[in-house]
Amino acid sequence: MAKAQKSQGKPYQPDMFDAAEANYQKEKGMKLAKDNRPYSLDVARRIALEIAPDYPEGLTSDDIGLELAKRGYMANPGPAAGSMFKGGGWYFTGERRKSARVTNHSRELKVWRRR
Repeated sequence: MAKAQKSQGKPYQPDMFDAAEANYQKEKGMKLAKDNRPYSLDVARRIALEIAPDYPEGLTSDDIGLELAKRGYMANPGPAAGSMFKGGGWYFTGERRKSARVTNHSRELKVWRRR
């Protein structure tokens, strides 16, 4: 890695934009999240499949969290939540909804539907 240089008072970051590295880091992070809570992720994915017909407008991770809590599971699958809709025949609708979870500070969540 090149030594950090300064340009107009800001640090120079030569490796900041690298699509291949960015994708590698994303996949690595998703695997780590899944490995840290594999049971929660598997349960969340199963529940998502079960309740999808009740949500014709699409699901968010908040919807899954509420259902997890109703069934006596931890409502937040943690970092694995980002992997909940990966694979398994889901598609992103292009819509986003603000999260109602207090700790999410109203951040936008993707809305997903079954194929």
